[in-house]
Amino acid sequence: MASDHRGSAGFDGQRALFDLLSAIAVVALAFVLGSVAASLAATVLVETGIAGFDTTLNYVARSIAQFVGFGIAVAGYLSLADAWSVLRARSLDLRSVGWIVGGAITLLALSTGIGAVLSGFGIAPATNQVIAMGRENPAVFLYMIPVTLLFVAPFEELVFRGAAQGLLRRAFGPAIAVGIASALFGAVHLVALIGGGVGQLAYVVVTALLGVVLGGLYEHTKNLVVPIVAHGLYNTTLFAIQWVNATGGATALL
Repeated sequence: MASDHRGSAGFDGQRALFDLLSAIAVVALAFVLGSVAASLAATVLVETGIAGFDTTLNYVARSIAQFVGFGIAVAGYLSLADAWSVLRARSLDLRSVGWIVGGAITLLALSTGIGAVLSGFGIAPATNQVIAMGRENPAVFLYMIPVTLLFVAPFEELVFRGAAQGLLRRAFGPAIAVGIASALFGAVHLVALIGGGVGQLAYVVVTALLGVVLGGLYEHTKNLVVPIVAHGLYNTTLFAIQWVNATGGATALL
């Protein structure tokens, strides 16, 4: 393929370094623009008196703005680099739906299994900030379900599987690309964690392994929509479970 820079002459170290730095750059750019967008959204809501900084509405708005910023970053980078060809997406067919369901189940099983193993060793992974907020205000979990389906999963997958993994694939091939992109995916979650030490490391490792599943789905199906939907279903299930645990489920609606 024209987009694979390994070529018949063998591994191109200079090109590999360029693609590695490009992948890191697009992730960094996504977080910079995401942070700027989130800050702007928060400022507008506070200054207009619509919602204070510590309110649920402000948090949800910041989340949406952050991930829209991710999308703008990827679009800008791929346009400037003329690298849109690294993205692969198409409409879903029945086979793709099967991979989505299987992928979501695998993510849940892997997360649960690793959690059980860590618990057996007395290790508790750090807590994501959104989970901590939701335990104080369970409505956050419900608000985050549409947010994760429409913004979090699509734009995280666009950054890490679509752009980063796609750029890395050009020089390193799919297996190494999945590994590096997944490591980046795990590492960036550090900024959202409450806790420290071994707990943070455990969370990052688990998240990276989940990234391997998502990256594998993308490489197998060659369709970014598949890991997007699988990721969204996984997050939605976690938020629903957390809401039930925090409220008692159906009784909270009475």
